[in-house]
Amino acid sequence: MRAVFPIIFLYGAGLCASMQVGLIGPIATLLRAQFDLSQAQFGLVASLITAAGAICALPAGVWAARLGLKQSVLAGGAMMLVGAVVFAQADRIGFLYGGRFLTSIGYLLIVVGAPSWMTHLGTPRVVALAMGIWGTFVPVGIALGTWLSAGLSSYFGWQIAVLGCVAPVLVFLAPLVWMKNPPRDEFNRPLTRSIGTVLRNRNAVSVALTFALFAGTTSATVAFMPAMLMDCLHISLAVAATAIGITTICFNLVGSLAGGFFLGRGVPGRTLLLWALPAMALSIALVYQASSLTMAVIFLASFNTGQGIVAGTCFAMLPRIAQIGLPMPALQGMLAQFAEISVVIIPPVAGLIIDDFAWSGAALAFAGFYLLAMIFANRRPRIAP
Repeated sequence: MRAVFPIIFLYGAGLCASMQVGLIGPIATLLRAQFDLSQAQFGLVASLITAAGAICALPAGVWAARLGLKQSVLAGGAMMLVGAVVFAQADRIGFLYGGRFLTSIGYLLIVVGAPSWMTHLGTPRVVALAMGIWGTFVPVGIALGTWLSAGLSSYFGWQIAVLGCVAPVLVFLAPLVWMKNPPRDEFNRPLTRSIGTVLRNRNAVSVALTFALFAGTTSATVAFMPAMLMDCLHISLAVAATAIGITTICFNLVGSLAGGFFLGRGVPGRTLLLWALPAMALSIALVYQASSLTMAVIFLASFNTGQGIVAGTCFAMLPRIAQIGLPMPALQGMLAQFAEISVVIIPPVAGLIIDDFAWSGAALAFAGFYLLAMIFANRRPRIAP
């Protein structure tokens, strides 16, 4: 029971980090109008949230573990606050980019430090459960950010939406100040040796590549989803955000619990991925072709169930891989770095596709990215026991 509250606080910090991804979709129209952004420029604003991770997440994972996971998480929250203030005060596009990049540093420190800290909070069974729950932080946090951003921007403007989506981090980080820092004595390997050991492990690389394409494509789908639903179904932002938010939160949790259930009963993680990724590909293609809100909600439910399974499965694999002598923070760093490179690249590419081929082109592209992730998941040797 002593591990419950620390896990809640760390998970909450992760939710606040991923809310910085979700907040951008609902304010897309306002930003494009005020700063005269193309779809590709807006895609870059959205994707810069993970720029720092795309550059240095793997070494940052080792560095954060050696210097202190507690310090990493707290510093991450502080950087997210600074970045949000810069973004909210922007009067030109350069400050939008700068604010998002600063926020990306905080995002990186939290998503590397928080799950690594969780691995010190209990028995292997508790850790496995915590990691499965942690796997939902991206989609659930994105959904919460989308929902909160839509409400705040509708009544108070996009600047208040940006600040409102970062403020909750103070609530979750405050209790962590008084928590004991996890031990550092197991992180004595040289930086280059830790990085090289992880990169040479085919299981770890396969998981990271699978998760990278999954994360980048999911980031793009969420960034453009509110605008797509509004354009194609002629609904308001509030209705679109509510449909996205409810289905994402509810069905990601369903997917995560289902994935944990099957993993706990010996189903290989690779098998779960080979079922869930094609299901996501089909579902997202149908969402972008839906002719009614009811049909869109049904396809979103299926899509988000797949999200929960894929994310939870990938994160749950890491402690198993770490058991063969790999440093857990370095594994988290590699997962983050590969994913964030993808998140920097895919949303701008999706914006170009939308500019040239409209929403139907985006539907096919997103489905293709998820099927490509399935190919990486199917690489030998198996990526899960």
